[in-house]
Parts: sequence; C-alpha cells; structure tokens
Amino acid sequence: MNLILASQSKGRAALLTAAGYRFQQIPSNAREPDPEEGANLEDHVMALACLKARAVARHHPRAIVIGADTALILGDQIIGKPKSLAEARKMLAQLGCRPHRISSAACVIIPSKTKGKPPHLIKRVESATVRLRHWNPARIRRHVALTKPLAWAGAYAVQDPYSSAIVQEIEGDLAPVIGLPLKALMKVIP
Repeated sequence: MNLILASQSKGRAALLTAAGYRFQQIPSNAREPDPEEGANLEDHVMALACLKARAVARHHPRAIVIGADTALILGDQIIGKPKSLAEARKMLAQLGCRPHRISSAACVIIPSKTKGKPPHLIKRVESATVRLRHWNPARIRRHVALTKPLAWAGAYAVQDPYSSAIVQEIEGDLAPVIGLPLKALMKVIP
C-alpha cells in the first residue's frame, strides 16, 4: 500500500527514510487555525495533524496517510516561527536555560480493506523537554547570523548543525523534537 507523508518537512522525511519507509511527500496546504483560549496544546497539535492527514487522504483514498504537526510549548503558549531576525534573537534569549517542551503529533489514516467501511484513524503524540544554552546578546546575534532561524519554531532546529549548538539538553526522544513521534509510528505502520 502506498504511504504518503502529508508534510513538506525535510526533518520528518529524513526520520521516515532512516526508519526504512518508502513514501511520497505531499504537503496538505491546510489552513492551520490558532489554538482556542485555554485549549490543551497537545490536543491542538493532534487536531492539526488530523486536519493535514484528512486533507491529503481526501485525494488519495487508497494510501496510508501520515499527517503531522509539532509545537514548541513554553508554559501555556505555543512559540511559533519568528517573523524577523530581531524576533529570533528575542526568542532565543527568552528560551535560554528555560525548559520547554516540544510535542509532535501524528494522525495516520489507514484505508479499510472492506468496501464501504470507514478508514482506520490512529493518533499518537510524543513530547520531549529541551533546554537551550543561556547566551549573551552578542553570541545570540552571531548564532542567528549563521543559521536560518526564520524557518523554525523557537528560532532553532536540532537537526541543523549550526543551530543545534545552542541546545544544552534534551530529555526524551530526539524524533519528536525533529517532528515525528517515530517510536509510536513504527508500531502502527507496516
């Protein structure tokens, strides 16, 4: 059966490839709403993963489709991608030495083998806690100049060799930090 990753993420694709899967990448282009006030943020991340999976599965009903979403969560708020280099520097300073969690959710849609029966939906979420180094403003400025902070939530990415230098510690599995709950997915995808 054909496997589709409903994401354009290079990190997610690298994780699936390293795990031995053959798949197509088809981004969902689904509009991602912000979480509602007081919402459980892991539930919100899962809802976005399902939204993406359903958007692609609608056009590929015979494929197994993986929708995924990842959020950097500091306290009770999701930290997104910075809109400017100044905002990236501010984010990195704010995150320095403060533990934050990164939660990755995957929604897998597996078509039924029985005609007329709805597809099987599997939902998984995994989280890890990350601490960044506390760097002074000059060092953060140099760091931002070397990396692509506008491409990543929180202005850093562990899979980028330059960007990962600011990471002090990861508690938990690395895969959710990159973008997939891979351990859980490997138990449900043939």
